[in-house]
Amino acid sequence: MSRIFSLMLAGLVLYTSPAMADTLKIGVIGAGKVGGTLGTLWVKAGHSVMFSSRHPEALADLVKEAGPNARAGSVTEAAAWGDVIVLSVPYGAMPALSEQLKGKLDGKVIFSTSNPFGGRDADVGRKALDMGVALADQQYLPGVHLVRAFNAIGFASMKGLSGKNKAIPVFADDAQARDIGVRLVRDAGFVPVLFPLARANEGLPGGPLSGVWREADLKQRRGVGELCQNVEATCAEAR
Repeated sequence: MSRIFSLMLAGLVLYTSPAMADTLKIGVIGAGKVGGTLGTLWVKAGHSVMFSSRHPEALADLVKEAGPNARAGSVTEAAAWGDVIVLSVPYGAMPALSEQLKGKLDGKVIFSTSNPFGGRDADVGRKALDMGVALADQQYLPGVHLVRAFNAIGFASMKGLSGKNKAIPVFADDAQARDIGVRLVRDAGFVPVLFPLARANEGLPGGPLSGVWREADLKQRRGVGELCQNVEATCAEAR
């Protein structure tokens, strides 16, 4: 009997392991310090990453540093190639990017680290801050599954605090965005704590949810039941 149970358990492990071990193809649009650092952390975690910019030929050093699962391409190539698209661009570029990628991101998870600033991004930034950055994102990128994270932590802290049990907020509403957001934050070496997109402005630099946290302290800023009534599997991951 014990042998039969062991074989059944082994079969269960064999059945579930591939889904648990699946890697993602991550297209990073904007391979500067933030996008480059996150992409490198995800390559180290086993994912495949395409870094992209207007000049992909200039990304050779970043690709070499990140590892064998990294590559470089154009913005359009990264948008088509990735299962998940990470946006790490100045917010003032969003109108042009929206036109460039129109219809190419439908149905994909978009993981945005991009922040609007009223000075640097002029009217585009001010409007996004006034209406709410998540709503602005969705107007520029209709038809996507939006998640926002790493919006108020510098690239040096991403490197230095990865794997140190530090929590950051993850802003998402639909299940697909929550699942991917939680996974990518965890795979970058941080503890994800879920919040609704309506609170995304609070996670911008200087906001009440900005920076890195002790997990318990960040959870005090949100009732655990707020998002978890109908998404027990995802929220169990982020608790």
